Amino acid sequence: MTNSRPSAPSRNLLKHTSGNPIQRWLLARFHAAIAALVAEALPEGGTILDVGCGEGFVAAYLTERIPGLRLAGLDASAEALRFANQQTGLGRFAQSDAHALPVADRSVDLAISLEVLEHLPTPEATLRELGRVSRGRVIVSTPNQPFFAAANLARLKNLATWGDDPEHIQWWTARAFTRLVRDHLEVERVVLRFPWTIVVARHA
Repeated sequence: MTNSRPSAPSRNLLKHTSGNPIQRWLLARFHAAIAALVAEALPEGGTILDVGCGEGFVAAYLTERIPGLRLAGLDASAEALRFANQQTGLGRFAQSDAHALPVADRSVDLAISLEVLEHLPTPEATLRELGRVSRGRVIVSTPNQPFFAAANLARLKNLATWGDDPEHIQWWTARAFTRLVRDHLEVERVVLRFPWTIVVARHA
């Protein structure tokens, strides 16, 4: 991976390149939990679509650790995608609206969308799209409120928004998020990895 950075780095890029040891530890635990769930869903490898892939940090982490994984990513940000393609070398990232994926029905083994739904005005549409394109499981995650905001307040971050990320327009407890996913997909498992909620589901 190279050291090039966009001139105006996103909050996701800043999060993943932070030197804060607590943040790095939390992200490492989160990434490890996601990798374990992906490996469980695809024990022999397979195709995975990362919706809202951002700069490709999760994509790089997964493909480095799970043999036989063939991953493609979609994101709305052209700048994030340029970074992802440069940094990972995967070359399989493209621009797309998360509410209408340019992917055929049941065309991937696993669809994931991590730390994305809280940014979207209609997360229900994205959940339906994830279920549509996956012939297997779907993995989604979101901040587990109010713990996410409290953790930020404890380190004096995002004080003006009471600890929440100012780019978030949705706010869910673990129970409320699980209920949202269950309205559109068949929930199989809920994993709490502080301060996030991770839900494993499949198309209903």
